[in-house]
Amino acid sequence: MYAVADIDVDVCGSTKCRLCTQFCPESNTIQFDNARNSAYVSVDRCKGCEICVGVCDDLAKHHAIKMVPINEVQSGFELRLVGFKQSIAGLH
Repeated sequence: MYAVADIDVDVCGSTKCRLCTQFCPESNTIQFDNARNSAYVSVDRCKGCEICVGVCDDLAKHHAIKMVPINEVQSGFELRLVGFKQSIAGLH
């Protein structure tokens, strides 16, 4: 099973450090949402390299990011057999 980064928005929102957005090697994969004061992962772009986990755990000491199997992602994307469908209100 393929693993992707999953960010705990409560932990991330309390720190607002943004380091993961700077260290992710895949552009536009981890971005910062100013409204929630938290980073978020564009799951369909995540390559599973785990660099963000190391940055968050070892460098920032926040432990807000973990790798989860893609079928267990709870961050606003719904996995379907034909791909991803964003389930954010107002976007279809």
